[in-house]
Amino acid sequence: MGEHLKVDPAIERWAHMRENTHLYFGWNKRTTRRSLFWGIVIPVGLTALAYATDRKWNMAAAQTSDDLTYKK
Repeated sequence: MGEHLKVDPAIERWAHMRENTHLYFGWNKRTTRRSLFWGIVIPVGLTALAYATDRKWNMAAAQTSDDLTYKK
């Protein structure tokens, strides 16, 4: 069934590069910056945001007209 398919060399090269990324990867300034950003800055920023907004809103059984801010 597949013997009449045409093989596109560009797609084959792309598939080979995609499947063997670990063989062609190299650390440089750009990949280091992106890895640090997505591996450290984003998780630390989300953690800081979570701690900053912790217990600021009370949404347990809130009605439409209720105030969601935390009341001391």
